[in-house]
Amino acid sequence: MTRIGGLLTLLAINAVPAFGWFAGNWSDGTTLAVYWFENVAVCLSVWARIVVHRRRSPRRGHFRYEAAGESKRSSTGSFVQGYLITTLAFCTAHGVFLGMILLLLTVNGRGEFAVVDWRTVGIGCACVVVVLLVDFAVDLKRLPNWSFLSIEQMAYRGLGRVVVVHLTLIFGLVAVAITDAPNSLFGVFIVLKTLYAVASALPQWEPASAPPWLSRVMNRMPNVHPGEKFEEFWARDRVGELERRARNEEPWTPPGTRRVH
Repeated sequence: MTRIGGLLTLLAINAVPAFGWFAGNWSDGTTLAVYWFENVAVCLSVWARIVVHRRRSPRRGHFRYEAAGESKRSSTGSFVQGYLITTLAFCTAHGVFLGMILLLLTVNGRGEFAVVDWRTVGIGCACVVVVLLVDFAVDLKRLPNWSFLSIEQMAYRGLGRVVVVHLTLIFGLVAVAITDAPNSLFGVFIVLKTLYAVASALPQWEPASAPPWLSRVMNRMPNVHPGEKFEEFWARDRVGELERRARNEEPWTPPGTRRVH
């Protein structure tokens, strides 16, 4: 039910700028402004969930987070702090870059691409906020029962969405401005962005053993994993990943606090 609810939320959020673009005659600048705010709002909603989960169900991963591919000794500290700094840094940088692009388009006589209707932006952003608040209220009671892995995967999906979506939209706008392509090209980017958002909510495929076809290909490549078959590397990596997840799921006891048995 949680995954279905998340998928419905993503569809509702993406429907706001998509409807504005296809049916509301929003300009490129207006649509991009709403998309940018949407990503910031989604990142903050994920941050709020992490904070609530850390307080109601403290796990080792929240305070001594061990990321994938790291050893037990290389914990990176606060998970929520790392997430917030990374996502806000990306959003800030892309916001500045987006503003520069719109300014350059205006200066170069392509103002039709850069027009931003701030009243429309406000309405679109308000719709996004309402959807996110409803979704957060629904999740609030269930958050203590979530595993840390669920929180981790949600955070990484959000981060990947920030990177891919912003780059896709920004470079799509640049391509439209440079090539004088019709606005339908920008519509294609909106469709692709929506599909990516939906795909990010689908369950990940994590087979316990390496696919045979992939093993055959990788085993033919020289010096990929010297002295080890690819399926052996895959199995060892899966065991290490399960152990990492188990360590992150351990109940957290603050330093200096004695456990009661």
